[in-house]
Amino acid sequence: MAESCLQIIRKRTSWFFLLAVKLLVVSLPLYSLGTENGIKQHAKITRVMTWVPPYATAKCKDRLDESFKGVGMKDGLTHLGLQFWRPTKKGQIELVDNFKPIDDSTINNFRKWGNAHHVRVLLCIYNVTQKGWNWNLAKNAFGHNQRQFIEVLVSETIRLQLDGVDIDFEGTGAGERDKQAFLDFIKKLALALKAKGKELTINSFAYNWNAPNQGWWKMLLPYVDALHVMGYTQTGSKSSGWKSYDFIKSAAGKFSHKLLIGVPSHTNNWENGSVDEHLQWIANDSSVGLAIWDAQLKDPEWRTEKIWQMISSIRKGETLNFAK
Repeated sequence: MAESCLQIIRKRTSWFFLLAVKLLVVSLPLYSLGTENGIKQHAKITRVMTWVPPYATAKCKDRLDESFKGVGMKDGLTHLGLQFWRPTKKGQIELVDNFKPIDDSTINNFRKWGNAHHVRVLLCIYNVTQKGWNWNLAKNAFGHNQRQFIEVLVSETIRLQLDGVDIDFEGTGAGERDKQAFLDFIKKLALALKAKGKELTINSFAYNWNAPNQGWWKMLLPYVDALHVMGYTQTGSKSSGWKSYDFIKSAAGKFSHKLLIGVPSHTNNWENGSVDEHLQWIANDSSVGLAIWDAQLKDPEWRTEKIWQMISSIRKGETLNFAK
């Protein structure tokens, strides 16, 4: 009797083992498919940013909706900055009222466009008044009134259901004495936004002048999601020294993947190269992104199928040779 029981156990164990093997074999293709899909879902997307200035909201909205023979900005952009806010003297924020009125409905229209096309929309705050760029206004916000300034930036971003904040504070002349205060502000704002699932990006001059500048990058880059290099017509793929895209990338060190090279959309040729050639450089180095000032696309070349196919490929992280 004991021997019969042992035989039965062996038979059942063998049966369960064979069943387990069969199930494993059947599940392997499913596992492989899931892994493949996982890779596709997490494929690298290169950042492509542009901005809507407060003086051209209608024109930019038209451009965003425009089709250039079947391809458009919706196919190339990952981020859209709404440059609609500036700080107040008391450390609050206000909508810019120098041009056509901007209100919640204006912002919501751009946010809905972004949601429809998987483009993240950012609250962009800058320090321009009717007298020009005002660094003291910016310092007052990120320095003296830092806590409440951070609180209002975060709360307004959440209220308007935006995806983050873009800091466009620009100061001419000496700003080195404000570097530590600015860094402290960026660190605290990044932490507050991250806690709410929001992004933080900043804008910087391309070399060691004005504020913030290239000399600040290694301190700032660990805390931000992206840094937009405001080189525009002064920097290029064929340039030498500090003006070259290679130099700009190397200046960021191990954080170069957070850089977006700034290019001007009001011209199709700068620094001895065509827009195609400059975009080609960025396409061939998917470790950096693209920042286009601005969404008006004033130059006709920027409103072509070819250019937005190139930018779409940059967004996808594709390295291609585009025909001229």
